[in-house]
Amino acid sequence: MVTGPRPDLEEVLTDRLVEFNVAASEAVRERFEPDNLRSNPLAAWALDGERLVGGCVGRTEDVWHWLTVDTMWVDASLRGTGLGRALLASVEDQARARGCRWAKLNTWDFQAPGFYGACGYDVYAREVDYPPGHVNHLMRKDL
Repeated sequence: MVTGPRPDLEEVLTDRLVEFNVAASEAVRERFEPDNLRSNPLAAWALDGERLVGGCVGRTEDVWHWLTVDTMWVDASLRGTGLGRALLASVEDQARARGCRWAKLNTWDFQAPGFYGACGYDVYAREVDYPPGHVNHLMRKDL
C-alpha cells in the first residue's frame, strides 16, 4: 500500500470506477459518452474593484442533470443585500443551461441553512456532530 496524493493514480482510479459503473448500470450505459460522467465546474464572483466580496462555486454532473454547490461566501457587510441570492441564482442558471434539473449542497447549522431554505432548498438529511457539536444539513432543490 502507498499513501498520499497521487494525481496520476486518481485519474486511473476514476477511469476504473467509470468502467465498473458502465458495466453494472443500465442507466449509466444509456447515458455514457466519453468524459460526460465527469463533473464540470461553474462559478459566479462578486468583486469590489479587485477585492473579492462574494462567490459561489459548484460543479455539474451533466449526465445526471445535477448541480452541486460546493462553496459559497458573501462578505459580512453585504449579507442581506441580495448579493448571495444573486450569486446562487447565477450558478443555478448556468446549471440549467447545461440541462440540470436538480441542485444539492450542504451547510452547517452555524452557516446558512435558513438562507438556502429561503432560496428554495429543502433539507433531506442531517449529519449530527459533523463537525462535533454541530449539524450538517444536506439540502436539495428542483431547478
